[in-house]
Amino acid sequence: MTDRDVRRSSRVLVAEFIAGIGEGNKFTKLELNKAIPFYAQNDRRMRDLRECGWVIDNYKVNPALAPDEYLVRRIGVRIDLGERPPKPARKTIGSTKRRRILERDGHMCAICGIPAGEPFPDAPDRRAVLTIGYLIPVADGGTDDENNLRAECQRCGSESHDNTLAPPTTDAVLTRARNIRSRKEKKRLFAWMVARRKDPDDTELVFLDWCRLSHAEQLRVMQEFGKQVLADDD
Repeated sequence: MTDRDVRRSSRVLVAEFIAGIGEGNKFTKLELNKAIPFYAQNDRRMRDLRECGWVIDNYKVNPALAPDEYLVRRIGVRIDLGERPPKPARKTIGSTKRRRILERDGHMCAICGIPAGEPFPDAPDRRAVLTIGYLIPVADGGTDDENNLRAECQRCGSESHDNTLAPPTTDAVLTRARNIRSRKEKKRLFAWMVARRKDPDDTELVFLDWCRLSHAEQLRVMQEFGKQVLADDD
């Protein structure tokens, strides 16, 4: 490395190195540290690149990789070429609050129900990593209140960022649930709510909208709908 390299930020140097590896190719932590020897915690700088749209697999999300290997899936904003990273769209969620949300949601994605660390059914080479997402984005007036937070896997989190639909109302979801004609389907939907998981079928649409409610609203719908389900058994 040159004196000019030493004056550049470690995140820029990490981005330059990974861009040189190229999408679809692998590298090791040793190779990264050899390329950028003057800085510690190069792996942390690599994680910082996620905010700039970079997708880099490690062995935790891709079992085909060795513990010291990484796979470049997507190169994001080229900060090494002077491109500006996007402004943060949200505040950082503290570790204590993050742990409470994950425990509340059963360490499963609140959208698709996949547990943390489980392989995706349609992509068994990738495993779910949970983050904390917003029902209503900060940019649209959402807050850091826990009722506006939920656990999301990396796939559902990316999809929810592109979702421009307004969240459903509590009454609309409850009404649709109550209007399901089949008692069997009502029981199945209620079971999904309790388990926070679903099996794809025709009743899935109601459950998906229920998932988009805040945690407090989910509890209200589940409790009110549960009364009807139990009453049907009498």
